[in-house]
Amino acid sequence: MLIYFIIAMIGTVFLLVSGILGEVFDFFGHGDVDVDGGGSFFSGKVIAVALTAFGAAGMLTSYYDVEPLLGAIISALAAMALGGAAAWLIEKLYQSTASTDVTLTSFVGRQGRLTVGIAANSLGEVQLAAAASTRHFPARSRDGAPIRAGAAVRVVESYGSAFVVEPIDGVPVVPVETLEPSPASTPSAT
Repeated sequence: MLIYFIIAMIGTVFLLVSGILGEVFDFFGHGDVDVDGGGSFFSGKVIAVALTAFGAAGMLTSYYDVEPLLGAIISALAAMALGGAAAWLIEKLYQSTASTDVTLTSFVGRQGRLTVGIAANSLGEVQLAAAASTRHFPARSRDGAPIRAGAAVRVVESYGSAFVVEPIDGVPVVPVETLEPSPASTPSAT
């Protein structure tokens, strides 16, 4: 019974440390073990739950005088069942969280408005909706032609940290005053 108690305590401490400090494997340089940050069977939290379940089931089987081999089998089954349940639950929790990571290439094909017009063969500024926010980026006309501020545009390419845009025909030009101003283009009160 003592060995099962020690295993259960190691699992419990490991689970608490993983919950408080993050994935324990990250501290040992094995951050890639937990493949997607989700409920992999090699996740520190899943291993900790399995160890705790193995130790607790072993203590119960020892307490009720179950034969040692049968007690070890029951403990292993409990560890696999609860470890699998923990992996499934953690994976579901990771899937339900939305990512706010935005890459520039994810804006290709999106529509936006010019907050600063584009002069011939020059740069302007486009306003695009990103994950839960509005972002402003430098923009250049696809064919080098000028595009008025307030015009609806479509991003056709990302070029470094700027976008190549083209006007969308048939969409009315919105006066620039009604657009959200860019922090860079807002005059300071000095």
